[in-house]
Amino acid sequence: MAGDRYARFQVNCMTATMYIPAGRTSKVERRQVSLHVQTEYAGRPMPRITTTILNGGRVVHKIERNLDKPIESPEEQARVEWSIKRQHAEIIEIIRDESKNLAIQVGTSSGPRSENLTIYDRLRAIVGVQRVYRVDNEGNVVGSSSSVQFKRAFGAVFKNIHDLIEIFMRIPGADFSREKGVYEIERDRLYLVSSGRECYFIVVNCVDERIDFEKAIKEAIS
Repeated sequence: MAGDRYARFQVNCMTATMYIPAGRTSKVERRQVSLHVQTEYAGRPMPRITTTILNGGRVVHKIERNLDKPIESPEEQARVEWSIKRQHAEIIEIIRDESKNLAIQVGTSSGPRSENLTIYDRLRAIVGVQRVYRVDNEGNVVGSSSSVQFKRAFGAVFKNIHDLIEIFMRIPGADFSREKGVYEIERDRLYLVSSGRECYFIVVNCVDERIDFEKAIKEAIS
């Protein structure tokens, strides 16, 4: 019975990570302020489509729409991708229409203050970041579904993950920690980061060549 439950658990994890629709990222001008808009799907903790509006790398507003269930087929993935495009376009239209009163104060910090966010949240809020995988200091990807997805997307990196994190020196002490740092694995695509307490693999999409990912990441973990 335990074996059957574990097998069903594995199937559920595989299903949750097998169908990942493409997200959307845009740069939008409003009242001479450049905003970045990201819309993407997340399957956990509950399936949803989230649009994040950022001003200078800071989250100023989020719009989330919950879905009835996780994506379980190519057809459902196609429908969710269409929903992502529609939601993204609708939010952009609202931002550009200056006659509409937004629930954000453009140019000010109406969203969560960066110091109140976790390091993971600050990394996710960097413009152009598509995915952040958490890894403990022993080299284990946090979350079964995340581990399966990371292995599928970056098999060679996953295979050598324990050697890679040794780039960041272990710091002796009661609490196991590593030196902080940023290491570029694939240019403008994949970074390995240590915050000291844990590590992260960060997948990026260079939507703006002016973005200095290394600088932004260092600020997020400082």
